[in-house]
Amino acid sequence: MHDEPDTGRRHADSPWADEQTRQHLQVLVEGVATLAGFEQSSLTLRRDGQFEVVAAAGVEDGFVGTQVPAASIENELRNADEWGVWRFVPHHRASIEALSYSHIPDVTPLEGEDAWHPLDLLAAPLHDDQGRLRGLLSVDIPDDGRLPSPAKMEVLTRYAGLARTLVLLALEREELSEQVRMATEARAIVRQALGEPTLELVLEACRSAVVSCFDAVGMWLTAFNPDGVGSTTTSYAVGDTYDAPPFAEIDDVVVRLAQRYWVDQYVAPFSRDSLDQPGLAHDDAERLLGFLDRIGIGSVLFVPLGVGRECVGFLVLTRVSDARRWTDIEIDAARDIGRDLGLAVGKARQLELERAIADRLRKLDSYRVEVVNTMGHELRNPLFSMSANLELLDTSGLDEDGRRSVAAATRGATRMRAVIDDMLTMAQVSDPHREFDPIPVDLRRVVHDVAEECHAAATAGEVTCESDLPDEPVLVPGEPEELHRLLTNLASNAIKYTDPGGRVAVRVALQGDAVVATVEDTGIGISPPDQEQLFREFFRSTNPAALTRPGTGLGLPIVARIVARHGGSVDIDSERGRGTTVTVTLPAWAEGVAPDPAPAS
Repeated sequence: MHDEPDTGRRHADSPWADEQTRQHLQVLVEGVATLAGFEQSSLTLRRDGQFEVVAAAGVEDGFVGTQVPAASIENELRNADEWGVWRFVPHHRASIEALSYSHIPDVTPLEGEDAWHPLDLLAAPLHDDQGRLRGLLSVDIPDDGRLPSPAKMEVLTRYAGLARTLVLLALEREELSEQVRMATEARAIVRQALGEPTLELVLEACRSAVVSCFDAVGMWLTAFNPDGVGSTTTSYAVGDTYDAPPFAEIDDVVVRLAQRYWVDQYVAPFSRDSLDQPGLAHDDAERLLGFLDRIGIGSVLFVPLGVGRECVGFLVLTRVSDARRWTDIEIDAARDIGRDLGLAVGKARQLELERAIADRLRKLDSYRVEVVNTMGHELRNPLFSMSANLELLDTSGLDEDGRRSVAAATRGATRMRAVIDDMLTMAQVSDPHREFDPIPVDLRRVVHDVAEECHAAATAGEVTCESDLPDEPVLVPGEPEELHRLLTNLASNAIKYTDPGGRVAVRVALQGDAVVATVEDTGIGISPPDQEQLFREFFRSTNPAALTRPGTGLGLPIVARIVARHGGSVDIDSERGRGTTVTVTLPAWAEGVAPDPAPAS
């Protein structure tokens, strides 16, 4: 690892993954540096055709987020000696390309053939099950100034295996998060577009969301006329006010492609590096490329639009450069967008919108639930294997640093298990097809059970918990386990974010035909900007004091989904440094009357 490249690098526009995943990977790199006897270590993962440093130890601020071209790293690895699962490039074989983005550490090498040189590279490539290079674990500046001994290499080899497992889990979680994000945004796009009576209004309603969702600079949408003769095109570009280019000059090519691609359900990423597309002759590809060059576009995603077997048009998303490839997740989401916008266009022509709205939103909801369920169960298997091996590990022969590293890995596995459990719960309570057969539930009993469950955490945190409950039963129509989960999430959150000596109070009261449950704490509070995003999946507070406390970012979204399923509402009143009050209002039990579930957001 060379810790500070001077040129040839750039920083990622946004941090990789979520804070909890980054913390897990940070524990890994710190552990390998400490136990293997190196001053510096880093973990670099492939992201959008680049390699990005996602965790590092022993380097100055600003290194995490650095991006290096994939070709540079792959060339270095091809030039390396094989040291088991690790690769070593001695300084005298360092390439000029590698030196162009690397900074030489301020270290004077020792004498002798086994002396470590500042330009030496020692890295473990991390491949997935398909053999694709997904990341790189690197170390630099050994404590003794020497090339690693066999004993050190044994430690490094074990860490390389652990790094591969954690990296693949992290990548799967990142992909799942991206799929959930794309599915959520796609559903919002459909909601905005459906119901508009004309193509222009459809585009106006959704164009900004589509462009933002796919990180594009613009788009154009062509709808075929209902009589099959001619088409209508409308375009949108961020910040542009000039007239649209003459799209008609390429219609003979793209109309034919749209018809074929709708049948095949194919979405085409097209650029100078992706000219070879089904049904596209070389001369036509060159003509399309020339057209894009003239309007200053380097890459497009071509999406057919249709309803049933009928192709009703196509959508083209544009980017200025082809440096950032269209990912598989974006292509899959674009395919869904093609179906949904095709429906919007078709229904705009026929003014049959209401049925289409419910149908497409149900499909998007089902898609998200299916993704979360599938990925959650798939993540459980490798996590179980990792946890089982950690439990079987004999730590009696380890020194203090070794035991601390094992304990850190165990804590990390526990946190990841909590994330997976929360994701599966989120999918369950968000499933629009899941039956809801409410029974009368006494919230007083639920509060008693929650208090017992949270007693240990409150005692450990030196937090006083109080309950204010009526003498008579307080019944609401609902599902007992979900209501228990709702109040457990709120109470445990209140305890977690309340400092020692603080207080948490839970109250339940009947108010007319509603039951109001409040959870009030004297904790660290929530800022107004954070309150606006509390119910978004995987959101973690920007408050540094909150980020030091473990969490999945799914507790409150689960609360919101459960409340919605029970036909209620949830409100938050909070101020930074003055505590938080969460108020949940549910319909009271009325014999023979079931609550009307609110739509899940």
